[in-house]
Amino acid sequence: MKKKINASDIAKIAGVSRSTVSRVINNYGNVTEETRKKVIKAIQEYNYVPHFSAQMLAGKTSKIIGLFIVDTKKQSNKMTTSSYFSPFSNGVIDEASKKGYKVLIAIINNHDEFKGASDLFDNGTISGGIFIGSNNNEKKIKDIIQDGYKVVVLEQENGISEFTKAIVVNSDSYGGAYDATKYLIQLGHRSIAHISGDERQWTAICKIQGYRKALEDAGISIQESMIVKGNYTEESGCEATKKLLKKAKPTAIFIANDSMALGVYEEIRNAGFKIPDDISVIGFDDIEVSKYLNPSLTTVRVPLLKMASIATNSLIKAVDQEVSYYTSYNVPVELIVRQSCKSLL
Repeated sequence: MKKKINASDIAKIAGVSRSTVSRVINNYGNVTEETRKKVIKAIQEYNYVPHFSAQMLAGKTSKIIGLFIVDTKKQSNKMTTSSYFSPFSNGVIDEASKKGYKVLIAIINNHDEFKGASDLFDNGTISGGIFIGSNNNEKKIKDIIQDGYKVVVLEQENGISEFTKAIVVNSDSYGGAYDATKYLIQLGHRSIAHISGDERQWTAICKIQGYRKALEDAGISIQESMIVKGNYTEESGCEATKKLLKKAKPTAIFIANDSMALGVYEEIRNAGFKIPDDISVIGFDDIEVSKYLNPSLTTVRVPLLKMASIATNSLIKAVDQEVSYYTSYNVPVELIVRQSCKSLL
């Protein structure tokens, strides 16, 4: 039986990479005319018709975009019950539908699974992709961008060369962290702890910077023992609070997200303290459950639906107009004052 030819075979025959074959098939730039001719010659000689790409050969693009949720914490709830990923995903689907696009959603649990995402670009299944939850300066995403594909990245440091060929959408994590810490300072707190997120991610880095800057501006010395690492999960909020209370008893805790705040609430109570009478608590994100906690959680609202709209519409614009362009957004956040913080004045 004759072996069915695939993109990797065409790449070997033409003496190029598989991604180069894909760029020729999908009529992307960054391919010399000589290379393009070699690939087309191999395609014609071996009668190769790429999967999902017959319409590309006719000069059309897929009306499908990819949404790649990078979640290496390997929890069972995943996207469907995530208070962060779920609303963002719904927003992407809604915005794409308005423009006649469908959304293919994939969860990336480890670095090896980035290959599956890359394959969807390579074989023309999707016309572009949105990445959320990834580490800052993620090499696997940089490789996809360098291959000439249209990409949006959420929460990525600006100025890194490879990402100047992508669309970057950030929330103002630095400003939100600064405002949250300053609010506690204005209430008279001087012993303020911070439970951070995953410090490989840009938003966690920005929150630590904002927290430090607010303390510095108020003339409050920064104690490294008051900064405890978490990973955005409720469980890590519990563990971080245990570690913190063994070392010190702050009058207030600023937490990098509301999911961890759930664990902080639990552990503060287990330790025999009350919120906000003994320890004030402030979170980040303003997930739905925050306002129903007892006491209701003061937090920083991140406009996930607005970010989803910006990401989706920017990507579709790039696809429809057949242009690759760089732009960066820094979406404002808002301090939401509820009942979990007490004035010491």
